[in-house]
Amino acid sequence: MFDSPVVSVHIPQVLRGYAGGHDEITASGDTVGEVIDALGHEYPAIRSYLISAAGELQPAVAVFLGPRSVRELQGLATPIELEEVLSIVPIGVL
Repeated sequence: MFDSPVVSVHIPQVLRGYAGGHDEITASGDTVGEVIDALGHEYPAIRSYLISAAGELQPAVAVFLGPRSVRELQGLATPIELEEVLSIVPIGVL
């Protein structure tokens, strides 16, 4: 049995109040969506700022896996490798 990769998730200043004040959180998952779900499980208040009711990324948020936007990749289904960095970047009004 394999464990899901663990990644560092960088939290922007504007969302740190919803993430216990943390600027970085580790979470695990096989995809970007699973990592965001794990983050939302630990810090439920942040989930609605990241994911819409339809289960998509909110338009006012960009998520980068390393240097690439996950919207350019496979969105929330983008696979995660070991020791990657996921960065949340506000791009509009939250």
